[in-house]
Amino acid sequence: MNRKHIALSLTVVIVLTVSGCGSRSVKLNQRTESFTDTSYEQPASEEAATSQAVSEVNRGSLNYSEAPELSAKVGDGSLPAVDSRLPIKEDVFIAQTDATGNALEIGEYCGNCNMQGLSGSWGIARPVLESIIRYNCDGSYVPNVIKSYEANEDYTEWTFKLRQGMKWSDGDDFNADDITFWYYMVHINNYDTKASWEALKDNETGEFAVLKKVDDYTVTWKFDTPKYPGAFIENGDLKWCWAPSHYLIDLIPASLYVENEYWENTGLSDGQVLANAAAKGMSFESVADLGKNACYYFWNVSGIPTVNSFVLSTEEGHNSKSSEICILERNPYYWKVDAEGKQLPYFDNIYMFNELEDKTAAFANGELDYMDVGMEQIGSMLSELGDAAVLKTVLGSSWGADQLTFNYTCKDKNYADLFANPDFRQAVSMCVDRQEISLRISEGFMRPGQCAPSTGSMGYDEEWSKKWTDYDFASAQKLLEGCGLKLGGDGYYHFADGSDLSIDFVSLEGNADTIYSALKRYFDSAHLKTTLTDYDAETYDQLIDDNDWIASMCPHMDAGGLSLSERAAAFVPIAQAAEWYGEYGTYYTDHSLGVAPTGDMEKLVEYYEQWINTADSAKRDEIASSIYELHKNNLWSIAYVEGANSYCLINPKFHNFANKLVSNDLYQYMNIYHFETLFKK
Repeated sequence: MNRKHIALSLTVVIVLTVSGCGSRSVKLNQRTESFTDTSYEQPASEEAATSQAVSEVNRGSLNYSEAPELSAKVGDGSLPAVDSRLPIKEDVFIAQTDATGNALEIGEYCGNCNMQGLSGSWGIARPVLESIIRYNCDGSYVPNVIKSYEANEDYTEWTFKLRQGMKWSDGDDFNADDITFWYYMVHINNYDTKASWEALKDNETGEFAVLKKVDDYTVTWKFDTPKYPGAFIENGDLKWCWAPSHYLIDLIPASLYVENEYWENTGLSDGQVLANAAAKGMSFESVADLGKNACYYFWNVSGIPTVNSFVLSTEEGHNSKSSEICILERNPYYWKVDAEGKQLPYFDNIYMFNELEDKTAAFANGELDYMDVGMEQIGSMLSELGDAAVLKTVLGSSWGADQLTFNYTCKDKNYADLFANPDFRQAVSMCVDRQEISLRISEGFMRPGQCAPSTGSMGYDEEWSKKWTDYDFASAQKLLEGCGLKLGGDGYYHFADGSDLSIDFVSLEGNADTIYSALKRYFDSAHLKTTLTDYDAETYDQLIDDNDWIASMCPHMDAGGLSLSERAAAFVPIAQAAEWYGEYGTYYTDHSLGVAPTGDMEKLVEYYEQWINTADSAKRDEIASSIYELHKNNLWSIAYVEGANSYCLINPKFHNFANKLVSNDLYQYMNIYHFETLFKK
């Protein structure tokens, strides 16, 4: 099995804004007072908020305007007038609310946004990438690049309507041909290396959908069996379905051609394709590398047209994500405007600095407007920066940080039976002083908690968040004795049959060192013998795959998260993915392997299958609530502090940087900040 290291996912947030008032020497743990409010105002969905606001905007009377640098280009004839660069007025996207549903301030064109460099293949895409739909903080979503989507009555056909008059960043028309080109010439032949997107495969047959071009601005996706929203538009991992056919057509090798009614075989050899790419400034050793980079990680390749708000510069020395200063330039054909008709984005460029020696000094002197910071840095940086910085805090959507879980399908029946007893899990939870753990591992920044949705998160339940969290050593001892354990001469509990009880927590590459060192003395006091064994990723995965483990601390995949729409396998045993359900997940994928679930574990699977096959969103929410309730009742995983937060510092002059934002893979992390609407004033 190919496991992926799943980072802590993040959910609906409460934002702490630190102004210039008050002391900058406040201890970190004192700042947790800012997180004690459990009230949460449900954000209005952007769809609802936008609909209300858009009704007040007369599209027909909108007078478009543009950034001064673009007006200058129009004046010298190097760029068409703004009206001809935007979609028709009925189809232009009018940005009027942020991701929390609050009205946006009309901005000013304002120069550059300066950031620290963002690493990885996805780094520079995070603030600018445009997708089929756009999520809001409350989990609702609206059409984004596409104008609309709808399904037929039995959900076997989905229709996408595009925005008439929309263009690529180089001015070429964006239309249905770019959809058919992507699908038949780039995707299903795996040229982009991502032909695994489940959204486009039939749930039962596994066959790819049939894509049809209806007209220049309409396409349909046809499936053999129903494809409900949960498996298609919501969590099918379908981020985009287009590619610039006019630019990539001479980069498609004949060796990968898939017969279709819209595009003929290019007849190009692999060598000819690589030569064509080189002529466009793209140097790759194989067509496989070319396809992966030009057709999937396209934002990293200078010169490729996109529909993003900013595009990678073509200026030598600034045209690589690893450049000392990587520059993302305003897309002059960007298809969004504000409520007054100003073409977005407001910033001219985004500058990403990759080689700053002292980021704090750079922020202090105005070289940086945005910077991610670690929890351990916040106190010193705020003291040093004073009024020059505003702290934004994003609460984690993980159901508690540093989770520990047990192998309920352990080969040793003594352990499997013990772990299945909720009294044992309760004892392990209650024998620890969470306040002390919070101070030791985070200086109090992470609140005591349980493996449960955090404050402000979807599914938050105060009773659940406090379940088994009282530090009650005497009660924990009684629970352990009630599990049939016997205290041995070595001072530790043994199984009733006299065999040793030693819980070896497996962990990955040092992830659990800090939390285990804080927990061990409590386990020892409770007469529970524990050890921690650290493994490299390959060995760790093999142990889990072979079911050769007893317990895990800081697992690959935590229990819970943002929602089932983000990653259902973290909530239910449907794959060989999350440690907390062990071989129950293996059984789901292959009944000849693994262990058949029973009781509430089996109910999780039953609910999941209802959820994935239900079209009605309200019904899906009801089913999801039932899944959450099972987790609350069982607490298959234990946590001692709430999910870890993420933090950033922003320029106090920033406007439209919303509070209560969500940073999550489902939401494409920084994309939900809506950088195209940010400005400095």
